[in-house]
Amino acid sequence: MYEKLIPMICALLVGTVWRHLEPGGLPIAQVRAVLNSLVINVLVPALILGVFLSAPPNAALFQVPVVAATVILGGMALSMAFFGMMLRFGWISRAQAGAAVLAASFGNGLGAAVAAIDSLFVEGAGLTRVPLIYEMLANLPISWSLGIVVSSWYGEGTRAGWRTGLVFLRMPPFWAVLVALACTGAGVTVPESVVAACNLFGQAAVPLLLFLVGTTFTLRGLSQWQVLAPIMLIRHGAALAICVTVGVGIGLENELLAATAITAIAPSVAVGIAICERFRLDSALFSAALTGTTAIYVLLAPYLKQLMLV
Repeated sequence: MYEKLIPMICALLVGTVWRHLEPGGLPIAQVRAVLNSLVINVLVPALILGVFLSAPPNAALFQVPVVAATVILGGMALSMAFFGMMLRFGWISRAQAGAAVLAASFGNGLGAAVAAIDSLFVEGAGLTRVPLIYEMLANLPISWSLGIVVSSWYGEGTRAGWRTGLVFLRMPPFWAVLVALACTGAGVTVPESVVAACNLFGQAAVPLLLFLVGTTFTLRGLSQWQVLAPIMLIRHGAALAICVTVGVGIGLENELLAATAITAIAPSVAVGIAICERFRLDSALFSAALTGTTAIYVLLAPYLKQLMLV
C-alpha cells in the first residue's frame, strides 16, 4: 500500500537531506527563494493549465470549493476557540497561539495532496483537479486574506492592511485556474502542442513542491506536544469529519469524495513559516507542526482511500 507513496517520501527526504548538507555551499534560504519563485510563477500555472485543459472538468468538481471553504473556516473557528482558551489560561503565548491556528487551519493541498492523489488513484481519472481547485478557489484566497489578518492579530510584527488580503490576486496560479476554467467553459480549443508544453513544465512542479516542504522539516519544537496534539487533531480529525459531512450532504461520492477528503486532511501549508516570521509568531512550533502533520498524512492517506472506497 505504501509503495505507491515512495516517490513522494523520497522527494521529502531529499529536501531534508539537502537542507543539512547544503550542496554547492548555497544557503538553504537562497535555494528556497529561487525554487519558490520558479514553482509559483511558472511550474504550478503550467500544471494547472495542463490538467484542466486536457479534458473538461466534471460538473460535480465545482462542489469541491464549497466543501473546502467549510473545512477551512470550520477548522479556523475550532482552532481559534481552543487555542484562544489556552491563551487565556496562560498555557501558551500569543505567538504560539497564532502559529497553532495557522497550522491547524490551512493544509498543503498544492504539494502533498496533489502528490498523494496522483500516487493513490488510477491515472486518467482526472482527480488531480480536486486538490488544485480546492487550493486555488478556497485555500489560497482564504489563507492569504483571513489567514493573514488572523496572523497579524496574534502577532507582533507589521500589521496587515486591507491590500494584504488581496495578495492572492497577484499570484499566477490563481489566474491560471480562472483562465483554464474559462477556456473549458466557453468551449475554446487550445492547441495540443500548448497543452503538451504545459504538461511538460507541470511535471516538475510536484517534485519541487515536495522538495521545498522537505527543506522545512525540523525536530525543534516537537517537545511542545500539548500544542502539537490539538493541531494534529484539528488538521486531520476535525477536517475529515467536516469534509465528509458536508461532502455527502451536497452530493459528493465515491472517488471524488475520497480525493476531496484526502486533500482536506493535507499537512500544514509550508508558506506558513514565512507568515510566522513576518508577524513574529512561533515559527519553530509551526515547523514542528508541519513535520508532524506531514508524517501523519503519509501514514493516513492510503488507509483513508481504502476506507472511503469500501
